[in-house]
Amino acid sequence: MIVKFRRRPRVGDASRMPSAAPPSRGRLAAWGRACAVAACLAMPAHAATVEVQGRVAHPGTQVLPEGARLADALLAADPRPDAYVLGAAWLRPSLEPAQRRLKAGVLYDLDVLAGEAGLAGDDRLQAVARRLADMVRALPVTGRARGALLDPRPLELSPQNHLLAEGDRVLFPARPATVRVTGAVAHDCRLPHEPLRDAAAYLDDCPLAPGADADWLYAIQPDGTVERLGVALWNRAGPQPLAPGAVLYVPIRQAAAAKVDPLLNDQLAQWLATQPLPEAQP
Repeated sequence: MIVKFRRRPRVGDASRMPSAAPPSRGRLAAWGRACAVAACLAMPAHAATVEVQGRVAHPGTQVLPEGARLADALLAADPRPDAYVLGAAWLRPSLEPAQRRLKAGVLYDLDVLAGEAGLAGDDRLQAVARRLADMVRALPVTGRARGALLDPRPLELSPQNHLLAEGDRVLFPARPATVRVTGAVAHDCRLPHEPLRDAAAYLDDCPLAPGADADWLYAIQPDGTVERLGVALWNRAGPQPLAPGAVLYVPIRQAAAAKVDPLLNDQLAQWLATQPLPEAQP
């Protein structure tokens, strides 16, 4: 019997080496996924450029890595002890389009109201509508996120610690000492803030315009939250103290405003709440 032994292939004898099996579809898919992950890791992270101004130890522009949150920017800026956190403002470019539409709608309604008041011979209401339209027209679209928590340490543990976005800005003002009354008043008033004084009591020191609504008042706190308060005998709300820097909006007589838009006064108050405190402007 003849037994044939197969010679062991030597290194370098490629012609005799067994050919490698072609990769299966599963292996190719795994390689593809691995390459994709590697490519993602190799890509530069999208940093967010944000700006923090006002009463902070380190004002200016910050470049934070992707995934940075609001508290990261605030802690890096380090608000000073004299910063008025309740009146701080977080300005977001993503909120500007909606606020721009709000402004345009309010201006349209005020112009229509002024026109109809003129046709009806109500010169006082026409004057109030025109004055408010001039005020709204002069105010900028800010993108302010109203009611935002901007105290860095509590914010770290809060669900309000949102992701930052490119172009975000945060302003920390000084603590004001006044309350402003605006809207359907003879003229804007800036009154000394009195702790625990009821919001409606401030109206005693600021004369109303003839076109004012005597039943309601809007309280806009420094963080941008808005509350509608009844101030007449039939709907009077409980005492509502204000924080320093609050704004009181005296609405236009609702019966007249509703002929143009039933929500005109609400929208005007919402618009005013988008404005940072004057003390917050860098």
